[in-house]
Amino acid sequence: MPGLLGTNAPVVSDLNLFLQIITIVVLFAGVKFGKEKTEQSLKKHKNVMTSVVVLNAVGFIFVMGPSFVNYFSTSLVKLSTFGIVSTSLHVFFGSLAEILGIAFIFNKKPKNIRLWMRLTRWVWIIAFVLGVSLYLQIAGVI
Repeated sequence: MPGLLGTNAPVVSDLNLFLQIITIVVLFAGVKFGKEKTEQSLKKHKNVMTSVVVLNAVGFIFVMGPSFVNYFSTSLVKLSTFGIVSTSLHVFFGSLAEILGIAFIFNKKPKNIRLWMRLTRWVWIIAFVLGVSLYLQIAGVI
């Protein structure tokens, strides 16, 4: 049965794709608030970025985590090398982005916070692009 987008991807993967697109859009809104550097905009920045971390955690807990466990519980003979590499890269960058986001939420601020925030944003973007690529593989598009 095709998913919501008419592909081979399960409905939960389609829903997670929508969630992740919303998350990345919200992330860019948060970046905009952070660049304004007023007290009010920085408070909005913190709240928006916290929601990004929470939204991504929801996607991980309910879709990505179980999918990851299911994927690697398959016999390695049946897995493609491209699938293993792309999944592993997505897991690495996605986990790193989430961990960095959680660290910021709990006020674990490094000395050069602007550099670390930019690094976190780029790690998050890389994870998003790799996740979309993974979705397209699952959906049978690529």
